[in-house]
Amino acid sequence: MQNTDAPAENVTGPNEDVDAGARVPDSESDLRSQGEEREPLTGKAATQERILVAATDLFLTRGYETTTIAQVAEQASVSRATVFWHFSDKESLFRECFNRICEPFRTSLARDFSSLPPEKRLEEQVELYQSFVAEHRADVEGFVRWAMEHTSFRDWLIRTLLDLHQRFGGVLTESIAEIVPPHHDPHAIAMSVLILLDGGLLLSYFDGSPRFSETRQRSVRAVLEMIPRRSPKGI
Repeated sequence: MQNTDAPAENVTGPNEDVDAGARVPDSESDLRSQGEEREPLTGKAATQERILVAATDLFLTRGYETTTIAQVAEQASVSRATVFWHFSDKESLFRECFNRICEPFRTSLARDFSSLPPEKRLEEQVELYQSFVAEHRADVEGFVRWAMEHTSFRDWLIRTLLDLHQRFGGVLTESIAEIVPPHHDPHAIAMSVLILLDGGLLLSYFDGSPRFSETRQRSVRAVLEMIPRRSPKGI
């Protein structure tokens, strides 16, 4: 894809336009939501994070095509040269922004529920999907819109999203495998649950009312209760 925002000839170093002790805004508050405090970034890391925060916001709200490097630089309070010093072109910046907002999804998938009984673990994993989608709704909308609109990135975007989707299906499969009798297919059941969750996500765009949301949640709980259970040992 041709980049119309050519970099300036005299590109300055990474510390331009940033105070040494400046704290970078964390728009998603991902680490704080997990009870962790994020250390303030300084120097090159702080500048790069400011650029990514600004670019992510613009890509999500304006789309890729209509976002320019000049707009990113203005919102990040840096020069265009500084943006190009950190990211060689707009496509590289977009890819890094996408990876950045995928990271909370990967972090959520890595959460350790192994200490919980399988029934409780499955409930927590389903709740994780529902709460995460609610908290990161703008990111989810951005993923879908980018995958549909940007022909240059479509294959890469879809592969990444499907990989995250399949990984979550694998997490559900592991829990369900400990619940169902041996002659049942835990993967098929897990994917059925995941399709139900995906359908609820899609329907929420047409009716986001609290009443309909509660109906969907009750439906999910009802399906979870319908999953076959192993007989207690000795019975």
